[in-house]
Amino acid sequence: MPDTGFAAVLKNGSFWGKNQKEDILAEAEAFPLMTELWENKIPDFDRITVPAYVVASYSNTLHTAGTFRAWRRMASEQKWLRIHNSQEWPDYYDPANVEDLRRFFDHFLKGADNGWEQTPPVRYSLLDLAGGDQVAVAAEAFPPSNVASTKYFLDGRTRALIPTRPEQDATATYVVEANTDLVSFITRFDQETVMVGYPKAHLWVEARGADDMDLFVLVQKLDKFGTPLQQFTAPNQNAMIHDVTERGGSILRYKGSDGRLRVSLRNLEEELSTPDIPAHSFDRVEKLAPEQIVDVEIDLLPMGLVFHPGEQLRFVISSRSLLGPMMPGAQEYVPANSGTHVIHTGGDHASYLQLPIKGS
Repeated sequence: MPDTGFAAVLKNGSFWGKNQKEDILAEAEAFPLMTELWENKIPDFDRITVPAYVVASYSNTLHTAGTFRAWRRMASEQKWLRIHNSQEWPDYYDPANVEDLRRFFDHFLKGADNGWEQTPPVRYSLLDLAGGDQVAVAAEAFPPSNVASTKYFLDGRTRALIPTRPEQDATATYVVEANTDLVSFITRFDQETVMVGYPKAHLWVEARGADDMDLFVLVQKLDKFGTPLQQFTAPNQNAMIHDVTERGGSILRYKGSDGRLRVSLRNLEEELSTPDIPAHSFDRVEKLAPEQIVDVEIDLLPMGLVFHPGEQLRFVISSRSLLGPMMPGAQEYVPANSGTHVIHTGGDHASYLQLPIKGS
């Protein structure tokens, strides 16, 4: 999707001086598919062999996916991943984190024998969204070895997420121009449930009255009464921060794990895709024919989320972003949608949400 709102802020703002710079807006318009222009911007991860200290979060819709992707693919044998629970700027300047990074540099650049190599390869956070976050949880990998990718099937009849494939075919639909341009599915947990890793959605979809679909998906945490939970990622939570995140500013407020895909660009890059993380080639357009049902895989941002007994998970599918633009002041993306979106469930078209469930 040509979501160029933030790029426009960069181009028109004061982020650079008066020297010439690349016109990425014109390039995006002229080259909407993957070409040599965009391929040349992708790092050769197999050439990155230096020790690496990688910092990520679950909440930054601009940086999160690329940071995790770089950490997974780089060839460094010595690499550390730290996933924090806040926003990047306050995290970077926290004195404890500055000192942690200094230990890394002192060890590898000065040869200091400071015990750095005993640092766990992964330190991740678990979000509670009610004030009980866990940070610096040690692990040997991300996701941790005791995480199982677990399918929750969509049931169009009950609008529930269930552990077994529904035998009966059913659909859930919404009209793009309607006031409620989304459908959702809910499950309630009866015991403590921890999710840490990479969620994805595998959906069977159909467009009525259109030949394409811009799909947006979101995983939300609800309390036991059904109230959506969220939290600020910045320590400053005054009235101005509330104002700028009311519509957008998703890098400052965590509302859940989200993903998006234009259905005509659903082709997968087989060499890069894994059972947990689909990767799309973005090199071809495959429009939908009338009554054609296709399956799509949509990767969502990595997550670390705790559900207490009675709390619920809501999975939302919509024709628009429910988070708004990533930065305050950026123009919101207008999806290229029309007609009616149909989500097929059960039977031969069993759509599901795959979640990384941590074992005991």
